[in-house]
Amino acid sequence: MKRKIRIAIPSKGRLSKPSIQVLQEAGVNILKKERTYVSETSDSRFDAVFARAFDVPIYIQYGAADLGITGHDVILERGSDIHELLDLGFGKCQLVVAVPENSGIRSVNDIPTVARVATEYPNLCQKYFESIGKQVEILVVRGTAELAPKLGLAQTIVDITETGKTLRKNKLNVIATILDSSCRLACNRIAYRVFESEISELLGKMKRGGN
Repeated sequence: MKRKIRIAIPSKGRLSKPSIQVLQEAGVNILKKERTYVSETSDSRFDAVFARAFDVPIYIQYGAADLGITGHDVILERGSDIHELLDLGFGKCQLVVAVPENSGIRSVNDIPTVARVATEYPNLCQKYFESIGKQVEILVVRGTAELAPKLGLAQTIVDITETGKTLRKNKLNVIATILDSSCRLACNRIAYRVFESEISELLGKMKRGGN
């Protein structure tokens, strides 16, 4: 008898509720209890595992979860060797380069050599600036990148934006887009072979909106 298939979903944040909803629409209702990290579901073949969205790709790659829901940007940043099965169409955002409005910088070519860049995405940031031949110093921050230019910590930031509202509120201008992202259903490569029929069935329901 096969063990249960574990699906990792964001425990909180903007991707949590839509992730739970898309599973519900596919017939997998999460029977979550207070302070529970692993939950049974209405489908006896699946369990839900709650994790930080940023950690979901690692859970999947190393087999702690078989499937998972997280952002395409996160999968790329973690460099995870996992299989993206489906673009779920929510959580749309962009990873952008932004600078203070009054900086005089209008493009990435204007960024000074060895400028400090604050970001939560050091790997994607490094790859981007290397691709354009620009040497920068990357400072890793968690959720406060917009504050860095105000305090003189960094002249530039690389951050995720959905509407640009937060950037504008902090008087930051977008000067380049590194990538477009949205939420994806991803799978461990071995699990995809072991549970092919179950995963294919779930994938089909998600594509059809649960029908």
